[in-house]
Amino acid sequence: MLNKNLISFLKKNKKNISKSRIICIGDIILDHYINGKVERMSPEAPVPILMMESQKYEIGGAGNVARNISNMGAKTTLISLSGNDYSSTIVKELLQKEKKIKSISINIPNFKTPIKTRFINKEDHLLRVDNENIYFKLINKYKALIIEHLKKEIKKNDVIVLSDYDKGLLDKDLIKKIIKISTQYNKIIIADPKKIDLSSYSGVNILTPNQKEITDAAKKKYLDEKNLVKFGKNVIKKYNIKNLLITRSEKGMLLINSKSIKKIKADTKKVIDVTGAGDTVIATIALMLTLGLSVEDSIKISNYAAGIIIGKSGTASINYLDLIK
Repeated sequence: MLNKNLISFLKKNKKNISKSRIICIGDIILDHYINGKVERMSPEAPVPILMMESQKYEIGGAGNVARNISNMGAKTTLISLSGNDYSSTIVKELLQKEKKIKSISINIPNFKTPIKTRFINKEDHLLRVDNENIYFKLINKYKALIIEHLKKEIKKNDVIVLSDYDKGLLDKDLIKKIIKISTQYNKIIIADPKKIDLSSYSGVNILTPNQKEITDAAKKKYLDEKNLVKFGKNVIKKYNIKNLLITRSEKGMLLINSKSIKKIKADTKKVIDVTGAGDTVIATIALMLTLGLSVEDSIKISNYAAGIIIGKSGTASINYLDLIK
């Protein structure tokens, strides 16, 4: 639960949320959910038969970060890629319904929006099928367009969020350019990484890997807390990262910076679906920082928000009222 001071802060700043402006740059993923019931096994193979009852599409990845920000009441500019495929068409339709998201989509004819299809029996996930072009690489022509749009928008915004799902938009070269421009304009930069090479994010204010991502970056199979902290300290020093926030599922969060190491306990009541929890964390941190809250307190609120989200089914997003109930 949030302490009284943070709840009071949230209530006082409810009207100020609409003044916040955040840019989100990253990979959009289309989340497809097929819901039904399993009542028998297939006679053809030892697999369950899912009797389909409903299906829905949700915007995932960077799109979900933007949705979280807008649902909390702020305005966000989403810079992403789209193609001429079916998934991109659905994403465009979904984004048109989001009135507080300004979508700047770079259209690339041969680009295919990644789609994740999840088959769900009541609340239990049976299977996930991914469909994406794993060989896609962004050429300089389109990188230049992204930088051009960033320069046009950056003065009007407070925080830059990099939602990197490693689907082809944010390569090391483009990330470096975005960080350089953001630093020149004295903007806060937060990155949610998927790359093993953390040098890609050198100079960001907050980096938010999960336990697996930081372990992979260390090129280890497992890191206990002592070695996690040791590696984390090395990361912030080596790559000039002001704050390293490691999300650790039921173990909560670990915040490492040059001044201190803080453990934040998980604030979870019931786990139904962890999809999009990381998006909620980074979106909430970004928004709280625009309101003038400290990094540590912003993270505490994001931890609380993530606890709410994993108690919901599908690619859910947080609402500001959820935080002050």
